[in-house]
Amino acid sequence: MRRRIVAATALVVLGAFAQMYVTIVGGQAFPIVMFPGKQVRSTFYDGVVASYTPSLPEILLGFGGVAIAGLIVLLVVKLLNILPERLDDAALQSSRIPAPAPAASTKPAGASA
Repeated sequence: MRRRIVAATALVVLGAFAQMYVTIVGGQAFPIVMFPGKQVRSTFYDGVVASYTPSLPEILLGFGGVAIAGLIVLLVVKLLNILPERLDDAALQSSRIPAPAPAASTKPAGASA
């Protein structure tokens, strides 16, 4: 059971990376034509590939965002108590919800069929 959980988690993470790749690379490889048939020019070096290196404040902002997201996840997990105490197979099997029992007849006493 634990291997299935790990496999499902890994597939979710891989799917998220695949979605990011498709969105980012697809948007750059096939840009939207804003004005069909028109030539658009500006003074911002259109078509020139420039190098970029993030500055220290930008790197710290990125790490800060990840840290805040992690802190929120930790607080939610702690306060809402949503994680199981154990993950061994016996604990997982015993935590399953049993099938409901068939409903008893709701006819009043003394009623004939």
